Formats: sequence, structure tokens, C-alpha cells
Amino acid sequence: MTRRRRKKSAPSVHDSSPPVKEHGFYTPFSCLNQYVKPKRKRGNSQESLSNTPSRDAVATESPETESSLFLKAMADVTPLPEGHRQRIAPKAPTRSFPKFARHEDAGVLAHLAELVSGESRFSVHFSDEYMDGAVIGLAPNIVKSLRNGDFSYQAHVDLHGLTRPEAQKALTDFIVRSHTRGLRCVLVICGRGLNSKGKEPILKRELVGWLTRAPLKRLVLAFASARTWDGGAGAVYVLLRRRKGKTPVCTPAL
Repeated sequence: MTRRRRKKSAPSVHDSSPPVKEHGFYTPFSCLNQYVKPKRKRGNSQESLSNTPSRDAVATESPETESSLFLKAMADVTPLPEGHRQRIAPKAPTRSFPKFARHEDAGVLAHLAELVSGESRFSVHFSDEYMDGAVIGLAPNIVKSLRNGDFSYQAHVDLHGLTRPEAQKALTDFIVRSHTRGLRCVLVICGRGLNSKGKEPILKRELVGWLTRAPLKRLVLAFASARTWDGGAGAVYVLLRRRKGKTPVCTPAL
């Protein structure tokens, strides 16, 4: 008696690969569509943007609002009649110099007129480009040598940029100190007045009055505009008196 052999059953195979659609393509992410948020429609976003007012719209609306508010505020105002309207021009500002400055200028001009006319102890010739002066009775050859720059100046002072009181004090201190040292010829730089108001040589004109009045008139013998190489019309040679008991130290330049 023979036994029938049992047919071995085919082993069960568990396929872990993702399902394949009927068309045969591999689709591993086919199940993820349930986790994806639905997209918003563009029409809704555009409608929401259109509902928000733009900056240009706000800018155009604000002037209308301001104008309406202004008209409401001025509603009770009655305009002036056309015949009574008149435009008044503003008054031009009047510039006046201090009284003491006017009096001082008048005094300087009066003293300068006395010097030029010969009513003072100094004989003076003055113009915008040249000036000279000397004690009446001084030898003409000394004045001529001073004009020609034959005397070498031994010290100098620069009055540029100083106010009138500052320049007068600086000049007085310089002349007194130079005379005390026994100097005979000095140079004073006063400028031509091109940078001053009105292009007038104000400081140069004041210099004549300071040199010919107290306290400097007792120390000064003569003065004259400098030569070109020493400053020209913007500088002045000043010849000082000799100190008592001292010999002259100012000699012509070689």
C-alpha cells in the first residue's frame, strides 16, 4: 500500500511594496493628499487686497478732508469788500550807526581837514592810495628819504583784522614801546581797505589822526606810504623822534 504524498503548499508571500495602480506606475505618495491643505483661490486674495485702501487713495482723500474742515471753520467769516482792499508794502529796515561812531568819524574828518589845510602842527597830504605827513619845519630831505624808502624799518606791527579800538591800542603800544627802545623808523601795516565795508580805507584814515594827536604826536616826526616791496599803499613808514640823550640810530639803507 503506497502513501500519497501531500502536495506542498506554496509559501505565503507578504508583499510590503506599496500598491500599484492599474496603469502600472509606481506611486509612493498617493496617500499623502489627505494631509495637504487645500489651496486658496486667487480670486479671494485679490478681493481682500482690493478691499484695503491704497496709500494713493488715502493721500488723495486727506486734502479733501482738510479743505472741507477749513471751509467749515471759515463758514461764519465775512470777506472784505473789494473796494477797501489794499496791500501795504513792508517798511525797509533802516540801518543807523551808533551816535558815538558818527561823532568819532566827524572828529577824525575835522582833524584831517585841519592837517591838510595847514592849521595843525603837521603838514599832511592824504588820498586813497597815498599819504604822508611831517612836523612843520622838518627838513624836506628827510621827508623825501622817508618817501623813497631810504630808511630801513626796525620793527613792524600788523593791524589787519582788528577793530578800531583794538587797532588804536595796538598802534599806541607799539609806537611807545619802539620809542622807548630807541628805534627811529618803524612800519605800520594797515591794509588798503578792500575788504572793509564800502571798500573805504577806514583804518588808514584813522591812522593819520592817531599819529598826529596825543599821545603819539609828541613821538612822531613824519610818516609816509611805504614802497611797493614793503606793502605799498597798505603800509606806512613812521619816523620817530630821537630820545633825549641818545644819538640817531636810523640810517639810510645801503
